[in-house]
Amino acid sequence: MNYPEGLEPYIARQSLLRHTFSPVVSLQVTYNAESLLRKSIGNNDISLLQIFRPYGNNALYPTSDQVFKVTNNQLITRTYASFPVRFEPPLPELVSLMNGSSAGGRTGNAVGEGKLQQLFSVSSLEVLLKHSSAVVRDKTLYQLYFEKVVTSKCVVPFDSFNHPVSQIFVIDYHNDTLADLRENIVKFRNFNFPKYFQLDDLLVFVFILYDPSQINDTSKVQLFQTEIKNKLDANSIIVPIPEYGKSEDGSFKLSQTENSTIEEDIQRIFLQSNAKSSSVGMDFIDIPSGLDQSLRKKIFDFISKYLIPHMEKKVRIWDDQILSPKRSITGRFFSVSKRLFNNNENIMSPDSGHSSYNSNENYYHKSAPEQTLRKLADWAIILKDFKYAYSTYDVIKKDYINDKAWAYVASTQEMCIISLILAQTQKSNSSASKPDKNTLRKIRHDIIEPYLDNLSYTFNSRLNLRTYHIRTLVIVIELLLCMCETYNIPSWSDLIEKNLCKCISEFDAHLAPSSQKLQVVRGLLYERIGYTLGKCIFLHDEDRRLLSLYQKSTPKVDTPTKEEEEVEPNPYKLEKRADIEIMGLTRFRQSSIWYILSIKEWMLLENYAQVNYLLQNIKMTFNIDDITEEWYDRDDLVLYFIKDKILQNKGVGNGDT
Repeated sequence: MNYPEGLEPYIARQSLLRHTFSPVVSLQVTYNAESLLRKSIGNNDISLLQIFRPYGNNALYPTSDQVFKVTNNQLITRTYASFPVRFEPPLPELVSLMNGSSAGGRTGNAVGEGKLQQLFSVSSLEVLLKHSSAVVRDKTLYQLYFEKVVTSKCVVPFDSFNHPVSQIFVIDYHNDTLADLRENIVKFRNFNFPKYFQLDDLLVFVFILYDPSQINDTSKVQLFQTEIKNKLDANSIIVPIPEYGKSEDGSFKLSQTENSTIEEDIQRIFLQSNAKSSSVGMDFIDIPSGLDQSLRKKIFDFISKYLIPHMEKKVRIWDDQILSPKRSITGRFFSVSKRLFNNNENIMSPDSGHSSYNSNENYYHKSAPEQTLRKLADWAIILKDFKYAYSTYDVIKKDYINDKAWAYVASTQEMCIISLILAQTQKSNSSASKPDKNTLRKIRHDIIEPYLDNLSYTFNSRLNLRTYHIRTLVIVIELLLCMCETYNIPSWSDLIEKNLCKCISEFDAHLAPSSQKLQVVRGLLYERIGYTLGKCIFLHDEDRRLLSLYQKSTPKVDTPTKEEEEVEPNPYKLEKRADIEIMGLTRFRQSSIWYILSIKEWMLLENYAQVNYLLQNIKMTFNIDDITEEWYDRDDLVLYFIKDKILQNKGVGNGDT
């Protein structure tokens, strides 16, 4: 029984892996290459990044017979139908935009150090959702909220998910030379990157664009590829870009909202309302179908043949050289000795040992093993080796605590929770049996609850990064829901409800100084609490068939026999309910209360489409068709107010027609 309706937790899990835990690939394109692509599309207002970014979601834009193979450290190979990537601008541009400095600035300290910013603006999130609620309805609106909260491009030292895994230089074969490519690579490597960024781990790659109508034989382009490999030690892929109007296969609509942040969406909305050109700020653009198929295939080749093997190789190297010695008995002995004999803070200075933590600017140097191990665990998450990632996070967490690197500690505690639940809810996991009670108790009371309390104090009090705590709560809530539905653990609904209420208070506290209200966000969170309690059913899997018997309880009217007619009926006798077999085993009434609170927020916004959708999730508890004589339809209660407004709105609508 699909009641109540809402975003399925497993879909939220997949969205999390796509928008947060996927590799970042930065693109640097020459003017000639971008001009060639614009001519092929027939649109001079588009950029190459806007074209490439949607194709990172290869679950939505796949190739025929698309399969990605990933091999973990135990040499176990798993296949996946999709392996998303995030195409972004070059790292110098990302870091410079974050710090408000120019990309060419090279004076003073490296940009990106010591400055921790909020992940997103809560007020901007409310504005975006309020605007989107006019066109996006049902469970899709909550999915939009979830994706915007977890999508970020902030480059920080204490996690590497937004650090590019690869840098792609896109050039035009007809007009760009090898010397131009070498100059771009040298400029990129000479940029004053933050001291925590590990440039040597970057996969440098080249996309060579060419017009097939100008070349009869592709051997010249392949010769150019060989020259790039021999002289610059960089692999490359050639991408044919057909001339505009030459393809007869029609066009294909490409989304422009894929993996966009809150600020980017608000900017696009502003451009749509003020643009003179119809192509500026649009949600979709048209590209030739021939170009679409070419880009899909070439990007798939890049991911499967170069990106994934590069990450696998690096993970094995870091495991052999850093993690395995650290886990050994000898490594533990030296770790204890280091703590005992290096208690004096002046013994190890930032200049004398790169492994020490720079407490003034909140980062480990790029050559520190602590920084590399954090990257190792993050890449294991990206490669979907969640158990290995959890064990790595657990190892390095102790070093961060000893160094009092609180941002690293909080982030690692967050990833311990996330990687643990991701491992438990992985569909490819052969051991899909439900964890026993002792394991569940340990997961909840020894890991999830204490870690959430610790990182809450760190993000809110120590670092004043409230949006990081909000994002953690949003992610953990959805993963807990996914685990509860996977293994039928209704007893954890109180944990999810508590964290959702805590999330509401965090949003309110964030906007308290500005006296702003969060009607849309509050309505969505109330709705999610209702969904959580509605899915809380204390029935074994084999007894779930009893749910089909649940319906609105109405008295059964049977034809009385002659003997029954002679007997005077007892007015105090209760009629047998249709749901008598599952009474007390569900929380539909609690769920309905939270849905009513959500409906109240949407009524204030006069969004009756969302109200009608939410009303379907309380129909098992209350009569939603009309105003009855029941207690919940008294004129001083919220449900009466909601029904009355809806009836008035329907009357006005019928009168207008």
